Amino acid sequence: MAFRRAALRLGAAAFVGGGAVAFSPHPSYFDPTGTYDTSRVLPVARADASGGMNTPNSETSNDPREKLVILGSGWGAVALVKNIDPNLYDVSVVSPRNFFLNTPLLPGVTVGTVEARSLIEPVRRLLPGKPGQSRFYEAAANAVDVRAKTVTCVDESEIKAANPGFTLSYDKLVVAIGAPPNTFNTPGVRRGVVNFLKEIDDARDVRRKLADLFETASLPGVSEEEQRRMLSVVVVGGGPTGVEFAAELHDFLRDDVPKLYPGLAEKARITVVQSADHILNTYDARISEYAESKFARDGIELVTNARVTEVRPNEASVMDKKTKKVTKIPFGVCVWSTGLGTHALARELKRQAGQNMRRRAIAVDKYLQVRGVRRTTGKPEMRGTVYALGDCADVKSKAATGTELLDRADELFALADADGNGTVDKDEFRAVMKSLEDKYPHLATFTKGGSDSRLTDIMDKFDVSKDAALNRTEFRAAMEEADALLTSHPSTAQVANQQGEFLARELNAQARAKKNGETVVYRPFEYTHLGSFANLGANKAALDLPGDFVSKGYGTMLLWYGVYFSNCVSWRNKFLVVGDWFKKSFWGRDSSRV
Repeated sequence: MAFRRAALRLGAAAFVGGGAVAFSPHPSYFDPTGTYDTSRVLPVARADASGGMNTPNSETSNDPREKLVILGSGWGAVALVKNIDPNLYDVSVVSPRNFFLNTPLLPGVTVGTVEARSLIEPVRRLLPGKPGQSRFYEAAANAVDVRAKTVTCVDESEIKAANPGFTLSYDKLVVAIGAPPNTFNTPGVRRGVVNFLKEIDDARDVRRKLADLFETASLPGVSEEEQRRMLSVVVVGGGPTGVEFAAELHDFLRDDVPKLYPGLAEKARITVVQSADHILNTYDARISEYAESKFARDGIELVTNARVTEVRPNEASVMDKKTKKVTKIPFGVCVWSTGLGTHALARELKRQAGQNMRRRAIAVDKYLQVRGVRRTTGKPEMRGTVYALGDCADVKSKAATGTELLDRADELFALADADGNGTVDKDEFRAVMKSLEDKYPHLATFTKGGSDSRLTDIMDKFDVSKDAALNRTEFRAAMEEADALLTSHPSTAQVANQQGEFLARELNAQARAKKNGETVVYRPFEYTHLGSFANLGANKAALDLPGDFVSKGYGTMLLWYGVYFSNCVSWRNKFLVVGDWFKKSFWGRDSSRV
């Protein structure tokens, strides 16, 4: 009965598993750290033959609808597009990719469990209204002018027009541009050396490389030592994406490789490197323990409480955080999945809004409005003109500086110093973080599941006196770090989806109220956590629901299939994904290198 209640609670809206991405930067335009490659920025056409601005939506200047420009084509942007009323808004969507991607199922593409095209849906099929009532532009937004209310875009595709740049004007702008992978400035981490798992091309690259390695290892004359090196896979990051990729790869080695490449399965090796003490450390501790015991039985090696300090072609340097010992781990493929960085456009928007530049994401208020834009323009009518959601945004309850915890540092220090000795030790620090979870959900990263090493990291970083405790000054620095680096909601598809649906409802309500001469009522966004899934392979999954409900095993995997089927954005996607699952069950995974 409890399991049935859990299934009903999740329903068709539980977006869980890997992190959600509105869109990743175009690889030729941004580097993985989210920094502009200015040498690739193309000139933007500013005037047409008649001397006017090259603004594609200027032709609708007599349209009574407000111009709504949406940047991105991920979960948040698509949820907004599917629910916005095209009779109230003149909608333009801008994204460097012309499709929506079902990111939680992306690990399955790497080994052929599902096909790449089964996870994508063309954005143009999702546009609201009749043909021509709304528009899509395949381009990258490279600048926003909040004073002029314009967005500068550039075509970064292979085929370009004479004037690849253009400018869009807007009445309301929604920034849903996602976030690039976070490399932590680790030496050697770049595309071509490691593989990220954020976009469809990333998964295809991993799939092609794995097929190439197995085919090469099967050639005559290849030594066993070389085979073992080729077939070694290192996964950096023990979060949902890294764990699910390792699980998918293990199933491929168990189910398909013995038939396709006899004798090679036992020479393959999967190593997961995790900075925290446990994998899936933001889940319930029972799920972390279950996942670790299953991986141990499956022969997947876990290197926890460790950090990758350098990556060279075919070799990763891994340092034990306690002993500081560095070990070299050879690899044929290295998949990097360690969290999110800052998008370059988000960084520029934060600068214009006067926000804290140390923070990863754009600070938005409880209405998802970008903080500081109204103050920057100095125009009262600018309220509610720029919104941000998804991975690039963070809901902050205070002003644009985003220093809620720092402002309360002295109060929190007094609360944490339970024994009154003037310092806060690790247990006291954990206790005060736990007490703040309801008000500041982002602190769960320090307290939930197997996250003990996160506390150790922050204690080590700010314990200048090295006495295993934080004095008042050190504690303030730790609170500032928490404000700057942690976000209020998890970086998952369900967060972005809920924000997109919420914003569509609110924008529709605002437009109707304005049209009818009624007072606009602003409602705050409230996130409802529906649960967290993790596919652990071998038809077993784990589920973490609010209310201390944990489910593991085969039955949970059946629920996983049902939820992810319901989350497909169209019936076309549902049909293709289910077809892939059946194909895999009857004929195995496709190992072709295409």
